[in-house]
Amino acid sequence: MIFSLFLSCQHESNFDLEKDLYQFSDKMKNGDTIEVSVNHSACLFLSHELYTFIKQKDTVFLQTYSEISSFEKREQTLPKIVYHVSNKNQLSFENYFKYLSKENKPKTETNSAIVSIHYKNKAQAKSFYSDGLRDNLEKLDRFGLLRKKIYPNDTFFKSPKPPPPKFAK
Repeated sequence: MIFSLFLSCQHESNFDLEKDLYQFSDKMKNGDTIEVSVNHSACLFLSHELYTFIKQKDTVFLQTYSEISSFEKREQTLPKIVYHVSNKNQLSFENYFKYLSKENKPKTETNSAIVSIHYKNKAQAKSFYSDGLRDNLEKLDRFGLLRKKIYPNDTFFKSPKPPPPKFAK
């Protein structure tokens, strides 16, 4: 009896990744989890990030794992924060997904997804592709603006300044 009462109080999410992606932070229900994998790799630089959005107590939280695996491996996990960027803001994940949708390239044997989105509750997925180095870097540059808005003080991907030149005397 108590078990059936517990089950009847559970609200099943009607979130649909394909339909709700561009308003996901508004459409998610408590218990929903969306993972966004961003492939930052280009040429000899190998890097990726995993953004995990979780809705709990009517609030969307974001936790981010970043890894650079070229040259020497570095990784970080940023603390869980409230995702408070309106989906109407140009620098929101929702608007970035709209941009990727308009600029998406077909999957081929030689390209890999620049962004992959997984809705864990229903095992739904969507990927966006680039076509060549220039297209890849343009999409990553735009993502960098979004990342900087969410994590303005994070320096994980910031390149160190080169040392000053030595002049012969």
